[in-house]
Amino acid sequence: MWYRVVMLSSLIGRVLTVTILTKFNYVEAAGGLALLFTTSTLFNNALPPLHKEIYIKAVKSKVYNFREIFINYFYPLLLILIFSSLLVCILIRNFLDQYEPSLLLNLLIFFYLFSEKIFDEFHRYSLTFKKYFPWNIIGIWRNPVNNIIFFALIISGKYSEQFIFNFILMMLCISTLSPFLLIIKPFKIWKSLNYYFKLIKNTSFKFLLNKSLFKAWLISLSMLLPTYSERIASLTAGSNQTGKMYIAVSIFQLITFVIDFQILSNKKAEIIKNKSLKQLLQNSKIFIFSFFTITFVCLGYAFLSIADGLNNNLISVFTLLILGLSIVLNSLSLIQEQRIFWAKKYKAIFIEMLIISSLLFFSFIFLRFNTLILSFGIISANIARLTISTKIANEY
Repeated sequence: MWYRVVMLSSLIGRVLTVTILTKFNYVEAAGGLALLFTTSTLFNNALPPLHKEIYIKAVKSKVYNFREIFINYFYPLLLILIFSSLLVCILIRNFLDQYEPSLLLNLLIFFYLFSEKIFDEFHRYSLTFKKYFPWNIIGIWRNPVNNIIFFALIISGKYSEQFIFNFILMMLCISTLSPFLLIIKPFKIWKSLNYYFKLIKNTSFKFLLNKSLFKAWLISLSMLLPTYSERIASLTAGSNQTGKMYIAVSIFQLITFVIDFQILSNKKAEIIKNKSLKQLLQNSKIFIFSFFTITFVCLGYAFLSIADGLNNNLISVFTLLILGLSIVLNSLSLIQEQRIFWAKKYKAIFIEMLIISSLLFFSFIFLRFNTLILSFGIISANIARLTISTKIANEY
């Protein structure tokens, strides 16, 4: 029960943070956080899935060899994470030009990216082995507690946008890493550190991916842009609109969540049997839910942005309408790709994702200067994605 509550708070936690900032006119902080939240999501999914083989062995054999896990999983992940977090921090810093460059800001961005991956890995561990302590503590602190603290600071009106932005990043890092102290036994810290040092000293870093793991990584990389294209598009809006667009597109993700719950989770057997998309969607009410969600978001955005003027409001609402429909197409395509995946046609999925990623890449290169036009490019790519995936799925 507690896990479900914490999971729900995690789903809405980021959106609530950006919503609070936007509501109280901290638009630069809201836009900056929307950028970092999206970047960290992409970053976490772009790293090699080193956990895959380790988890398969642990679940099947029920034997946990800590030395093997450390050498083949934690140690290489730590080295990759430090280097890649630093690289992404340097790249992303150029897009946060509304804030003055400082060592503190760079360190906060670095540790935020680092801590988000730690949180992501710990969440995966908790789900796999049904061990929810101290993940529940981290989730409660990161979201409800932190948002209460942020809200108290914001309504006081005493702090600048840069201070609030820095403080939120700092609290997210602290709330993610500090609860691990709950599982550390103080009298064994020195003994543990000495053990880890000996492991590292006697271990040469080998970043070797077997064929199966390498294929899984390539497929996950190829799916990054198609999966998160709408969220990335929301960041191309003007600085005053980024936070609001991010919130709207995040609410649209409920459509993906419902489709995942009703179809991908509850109809796994039918997917494996390669039932058609029409059969899978039967009695699902997905289109009705999608219609009401898109309508609610578009009308809500128009109402909350009425001060922006009629022309700007119409453009933003029309952009959101297109992005909402694009997410529906994206989610339907994912069902077809699951059918292809269970038919073990991995090459077909990779080629399809390569085509769609190329279309989206060119859209972001040439159309990124106008969010409305970019949304047309994205929905065109997702129409192509649904068409291709349907054709491939129906062949098997």
